[in-house]
Amino acid sequence: MGSLLWTYYGIVTPGEYLVSTVNGFGVLAESIYVLIFLFFVPKPRILKTVALVLALNVIFPVIMIVGTRTAFGYAKTRSNSMGFICAALNIIMYGSPLSAIKTVVKTRTVKYMPFWLSFLLFLNGAIWAVYALLLHDVFLLVPNGMGFFLGTVQLLIYTFYRNAKPNIEDEEEALAPSQPLFS
Repeated sequence: MGSLLWTYYGIVTPGEYLVSTVNGFGVLAESIYVLIFLFFVPKPRILKTVALVLALNVIFPVIMIVGTRTAFGYAKTRSNSMGFICAALNIIMYGSPLSAIKTVVKTRTVKYMPFWLSFLLFLNGAIWAVYALLLHDVFLLVPNGMGFFLGTVQLLIYTFYRNAKPNIEDEEEALAPSQPLFS
């Protein structure tokens, strides 16, 4: 979803060819990944999963693209509205691994926060933030600057807890089953 919207942002914003091409490739890679994932979904859950995938990866982006095209006649306004939408989604993406921090602190183990995910989010945020600075694009700078900061926080937490003695009692409590998002 994010890559598709960033691709559209790159198309409607003058001079953002790199954004549209990189994220266009991201759409292709994400589509392949989702198709492989759908292949392995258990049969009883396939319909709900396909519906969720279609809603998030097809219907929502189409509504956003058609909505901005019909609501905003000026290209600059359309570009700004897509920039706000993409920036908000990017901030959510960068913040999502932070949910593991509570578990890491409580259990004193980093096995629930993969190093490479934290490192690559940090690196991705840094590279796109530098690119945004060069282009003076606030819609790229704000979420990717935050991604760089949040990635730094994750790496610092990883460094602090990587050799800590695990707290076994809290680990069982922290991993207690929770309610599924969709049932």
